Amino acid sequence: MVACFGSVAQAKADQATLDVLMRVQTASQNINYHGTLVFLQNGQVQSMRVVHKADETGRFERLINLNGVAREVVRKDDLVICYMPDSKEVMVSRQKFTGNVLTQLAENDFAQLQKNYQLGLESMERVAGREARRILIQPKDNLRYGYRLWVDDEKSILLKSDLLNERNELLEQAMFADIAVVDRIPEYLLQPTSTGEGFTWYEREPDNNVLMVQDSDWKIALLPRGFTVSSRFRHQMLGSNVLSEHWVLSDGLANISIYFEKLADGEDVFEGISPMGVVNAFGILTAQHQITVIGEVPARTVEQLARSVVFTPGAEE
Repeated sequence: MVACFGSVAQAKADQATLDVLMRVQTASQNINYHGTLVFLQNGQVQSMRVVHKADETGRFERLINLNGVAREVVRKDDLVICYMPDSKEVMVSRQKFTGNVLTQLAENDFAQLQKNYQLGLESMERVAGREARRILIQPKDNLRYGYRLWVDDEKSILLKSDLLNERNELLEQAMFADIAVVDRIPEYLLQPTSTGEGFTWYEREPDNNVLMVQDSDWKIALLPRGFTVSSRFRHQMLGSNVLSEHWVLSDGLANISIYFEKLADGEDVFEGISPMGVVNAFGILTAQHQITVIGEVPARTVEQLARSVVFTPGAEE
């Protein structure tokens, strides 16, 4: 009986946490705000000005680097314009709207995450001068990272995020130092600092050589629990004359890429682990192919995946 009451209480706690996270998703799609976002990684601090507008006309975001290399990115739905004053260049491209690091996190399917992560409400704290509810998203194994989130209690905006390693230690952090939630974004905040006059404009063409993979000679003998292959395609790697396969795996929160690249005789091989901040990469040589697994996951996860890749030419799906 005690166990029964305990499971009911846990279910209610999980649902309460899920309700808060679902409100975060709604807020990211219809609330206007502007503020200063601070990003901490590897002891380095990056800050940027963020202007976010979302209404019936679409989604807009303007990001301005406040330290380091001068950059300004303006996004209007799928149109992305990046201004680079140092080189007097402008890059124009089309890509799926991803927003800043906090809006990206808010767009996950939190209900699905419960299969691999434990969700829990924690204490109330203040972030950027606003009351925020702290939430812990803790992995149920050591194959993925966890998160601690701070959600604005009034507007449900994600104000702060900590990425945590397997020992619950901080790997990186993103947080608003200040934020203003408004009914309407002033017109002057929507305009880029530079007009681009006198700059060289480039338009990044979509990669028409990308081909979706239906049948592959590659298999993964052991997928990490909770991860599925979300896409498989072929494209030409930089500096290569042949098409390589690229698989994307996801558990709904963490994403992993696997690259299968045919090596020419005498070509260098990347083998072993290579940490790059919060991202880990593992390389291995299999059937004269360079297998590289990269993801924002623990080192053991990318190594497990790389060693689980099997070359099975002619095998049926």
